[in-house]
Amino acid sequence: MCVVDVLLTTGRFYLRWRKVGRLGWGAILNGAALVVLIAFLATYQVYLPIDYNAQLYALGLSDIAPTKRDAYFTLKMGTANVMLFWAVIFLVKASFLALYWGVFSVSRGFRRAWWAVAIYHFVTFWAIFLSVLWHCGEPKHVVDPVACSKRPQTLVVTLVSFWCVLNVFGDLLIIALPLGMLKTLRMERSQKVGLGVLFAIVIIDIVFDILRTIYTASSYLSNFPDHNAVWALCEPTIAVMVCALPSYRGLLSRRRSKSSTSFPGTATSKSNDRQGLRVPVEMDDLSAYSLHSRSEVRSGQDLG
Repeated sequence: MCVVDVLLTTGRFYLRWRKVGRLGWGAILNGAALVVLIAFLATYQVYLPIDYNAQLYALGLSDIAPTKRDAYFTLKMGTANVMLFWAVIFLVKASFLALYWGVFSVSRGFRRAWWAVAIYHFVTFWAIFLSVLWHCGEPKHVVDPVACSKRPQTLVVTLVSFWCVLNVFGDLLIIALPLGMLKTLRMERSQKVGLGVLFAIVIIDIVFDILRTIYTASSYLSNFPDHNAVWALCEPTIAVMVCALPSYRGLLSRRRSKSSTSFPGTATSKSNDRQGLRVPVEMDDLSAYSLHSRSEVRSGQDLG
């Protein structure tokens, strides 16, 4: 699936570069998420076999005893891996926010809502990122195998449940942010439904996050944490894939008949040339519903 991520992200870069000769923030953040994802997968593959063998040995299913060095190594790599995991997830969220700003920032109400959602995700990212340091009880024991072996399993269950609640609520905000603007677009209902489905693909990330949390909690309580390995690998990989998909809407949809778009509190008619919908080039089929000045097209393209 990582190969698919590379192909989709590269395709997004190509679409933008072919049309405007530069990348916008949405594409840049998408690319950053891909780079961090590769680092996440690499570290996972390095330490997982050692950790898996240690768990088999503890259960009496392996004759290869883990060394003290193995314990320190897997704990350090595991902590770094969790941080890389969340870095991927929040870079994907930032890419979506950049895309939505480029499309809807003409609306004053949307800008206020966008900043509220952006601040929520900034605070949430640091809350999750720093809380990883408590996975062995206290930050000073973050890479102490002895302290980690004595931690109650309920501590990990509490942490992953806390992360899931914050992450899922943030995803719901990202879904609601553009959906609230669809009613202001002057287009057919079927077209609005199509856009709504496109914006709602973040639901895929929600499903994977919930499944990963359930499997992680149940596996820790059963003393075999690596039962959640598949979901832990799939969630960030699918997230990067989903992040790139909106860029291909312009290739899959037909060009609509031209009309104008206005938002509550914005001018229409001639002034629409100054306050029209700003559309990143990857989703330029939306431009059929707006009139925009050259300056607005450039500013909108910078975020796509």
